[in-house]
Amino acid sequence: MTYLRPSPSLARRKIASVAVLAVSLLSTHVFAQTTVEVSGTIDVYAGSMKRSGEGGRTSAVDSSGLETSWWGFNGTEDLGGGLRAHFSLSGFFRPDTGSLGRGDTDAMFSRSANVGLSGAFGRISFGRDLAPNFIPTLRFSPFGGSFAFSPLELHTQTSSGRYRSQAWSPTVSGDTGWSNAVMYVTPELGGFTTSVFVQLGEQAGQSGKNNYGINTMYESGPLSFGAYVQSVRVNNPTDAVSSGPSEVFSFTPYSRVTGTGYTLSASKNDTLFLGAAYDLQFIKLFGSVSRSQSSLARATDDRQFDLGSNTLQLGVSAPAGRGSVLFSWATTNVKAEGDFSSVLADPDIRSAITRHTASLGYDYFLSKRTDVYAVLSHDRITEQSSGTSVALGIRQRF
Repeated sequence: MTYLRPSPSLARRKIASVAVLAVSLLSTHVFAQTTVEVSGTIDVYAGSMKRSGEGGRTSAVDSSGLETSWWGFNGTEDLGGGLRAHFSLSGFFRPDTGSLGRGDTDAMFSRSANVGLSGAFGRISFGRDLAPNFIPTLRFSPFGGSFAFSPLELHTQTSSGRYRSQAWSPTVSGDTGWSNAVMYVTPELGGFTTSVFVQLGEQAGQSGKNNYGINTMYESGPLSFGAYVQSVRVNNPTDAVSSGPSEVFSFTPYSRVTGTGYTLSASKNDTLFLGAAYDLQFIKLFGSVSRSQSSLARATDDRQFDLGSNTLQLGVSAPAGRGSVLFSWATTNVKAEGDFSSVLADPDIRSAITRHTASLGYDYFLSKRTDVYAVLSHDRITEQSSGTSVALGIRQRF
């Protein structure tokens, strides 16, 4: 009897088919208790924008009016005995242009990129995750996660607005997410949930250049309150400084006569935040206070000057039809104390500025996933022209 030997290519195809089948069967077994979810938000608005101190008005179709547009994957696997593995991969994008990231410097998964475990002990994750400031800031502002129109976020998290040719520096450093981080969240205990954060700077010879923080949130019936403390030495989502201190905050006192400025660069920024909300059903009240204190990078400046900021925010939301009326007001004072006559040679120095911002909006829900909104915002920084912005937008969650 004559036997025909199969060709090498046919044999390879059969082996490949068996391998694919084996992997498929193995995958079915391994991932049988795994859940992966794809989700995100698309938020776009059209408006006429002008912040205080800006040279002119801008007409724009822009992204992320009430919420920063994002997309991503979240997965969990049941390991048994109450233990679960979890991962999160999500990134920001700009639907007005189709570009990835909040800006060009953001990585693909700049919103989150972490893996960890959860169980009766709480939750621990490794990678890029939330910063201590994120949840408390959003929870105690009626505009939630709006970095375009929430007065609290405009002051503490964005660089919009200008004073004497200087861009406003966000008074809370370190971004709303931390890279190279370990995050631990406790189980709920008596209504409290507490999270601990550590971000490692990953710089040789700079073991002390890290970020640390903790927040706690409480909710019981109509009352909720929270707090966070964070100490920031490292910028996010990436830090361009490979050795030595990074500039995490800056402020420029200036001569009111000549306009000449002297920039104070901070290598460390510490923030304490307290916030609360109370829901009366017909209206919900919001409030927060925060204090940031900076350590200056130049030793001579740190000995001679003291730099800090204070922010107060008050707001309300009220149900109206199928939506809510939103109002928030915030004031921030940035102040540098010390004798600037030696560095500016002028006795008439502006070393403190105040910013006031108020926003009024209406958010109307067409469905559970889709809402449209309108916002009017007014902004004023010391000795600068005021700015008024108006916008109409739409947001859809998936």
